[in-house]
Amino acid sequence: MSRRHSRRSARGALAAVALLLTAGCASAPGAPASPDAADLRREASAPAAAQARAAGAGETGAAAGAFRRRVPALVFHRQAERDVCEAGEKDTFQHGRDTFRFRCTRMLLLYFGATGAVEDRIREADAAVTALVRERTGDAPRTDRPTQTPAAALRFYTPEGKGGPAPSLAYRWSAGGRGAQHAVTARVDWQDPLQDKAGFFLDAPGGAGGFCEESTGGPVPPRVIVGECRPVDQKTETARVRARHPYAFRLTLEDTYYELGWD
Repeated sequence: MSRRHSRRSARGALAAVALLLTAGCASAPGAPASPDAADLRREASAPAAAQARAAGAGETGAAAGAFRRRVPALVFHRQAERDVCEAGEKDTFQHGRDTFRFRCTRMLLLYFGATGAVEDRIREADAAVTALVRERTGDAPRTDRPTQTPAAALRFYTPEGKGGPAPSLAYRWSAGGRGAQHAVTARVDWQDPLQDKAGFFLDAPGGAGGFCEESTGGPVPPRVIVGECRPVDQKTETARVRARHPYAFRLTLEDTYYELGWD
């Protein structure tokens, strides 16, 4: 086979692969369509979504208030918030179908300054989240990852745990509100007072710059802001807290308050 013919064959093979990938990225025949931006805004303003939104705002607001009351050694500095609805992706070659066709989520970020032993602040934060969840649901919060429990976080500060992963605390629970069921998660992070070993997570959940952005579709499914969206430069905010306190804590509350499936 000549070298020129080999090059033509290689180009043909690459073109065939590109065609296969392009075809694979299209939605499967008969698959329900993801909402576009206009549909998304209509779904977000529907009575059921509006009712769930009001209940969700009450749930996250009450949880944030209960946490603040239970952590007297943490000095509150600022709260950032986001309330968005987004479309789920339909089936593609590269990414399977999302579990939701339409979903609305509210997120709160609360920043605190801290003093004293970090182990004491970890215990205090854990006790606060556990107490507020018991108060609101009657049950203890759940944790999916053993690396995000108080025991794992405290172990990080022992001689045996110095080489472990950066600690954080994670919780999840379900709360009802006026007929709506809310999947709530909480995460506690901190900037370590000793050489910042914990690597405090500075980027907003969802990616840098995406905390308050709307989307009309295109390379990513559309999403719309449907409530308060107060952005925060988390690096600047952490530096501001650290200028007044030895280290910083952050509580992230997230409530998926409304979701529709594909059927």
